[in-house]
Amino acid sequence: MTNPGDSDEWWKQYGGSGVSPESGAPGSVPQYPQQQPSQPSNYPSTPQYPQQPAPPPSQPQYPSYQQPSAPQYPQPQQPPAYGAYPAAGGYQPYGGFPPPQGTNGLAIGALVSSLVGLCTCIGSIVGIVLGIMALNQIKERGGEGRGMALAGIWIGAITLVLGLLYVVFVIVLGVAGGLDSSTSSY
Repeated sequence: MTNPGDSDEWWKQYGGSGVSPESGAPGSVPQYPQQQPSQPSNYPSTPQYPQQPAPPPSQPQYPSYQQPSAPQYPQPQQPPAYGAYPAAGGYQPYGGFPPPQGTNGLAIGALVSSLVGLCTCIGSIVGIVLGIMALNQIKERGGEGRGMALAGIWIGAITLVLGLLYVVFVIVLGVAGGLDSSTSSY
């Protein structure tokens, strides 16, 4: 075994990086190769080729994290062609209105009760009230069913007017029939 002062090989073997040149230990001063004597001039010199560049030292690999992207705002779109379906809406981050929730239940109820109102006047009144409530909900919260709500209101109003005209017509016929029977004598 060698002494630590004799050579820096022992030091390197156990994790050291070498002995400093100030210590004066042999092997601590770097040894450079001696230059060879130049060749006689009658020999051609060897061609000098460019050396390949040394690869860059490897850098430590860190996990890559995805940077948050800037918010994307919806672009104005052209209306769809006649008979084509409209394009799906984009995601709106940072507020805005939520996407439509589907067909409004009150709009469906307005249309159904107005159609039932063809047989009874109560259904027409309920259809008108539900249609107005459905339009207000659709305006505030978004959603589909505006056409059904409007149809429920219109059908309910028309059947209500027709029902009232029928009642008035029956009353007028009843009154007119009663007058005719009281004036006639047998």
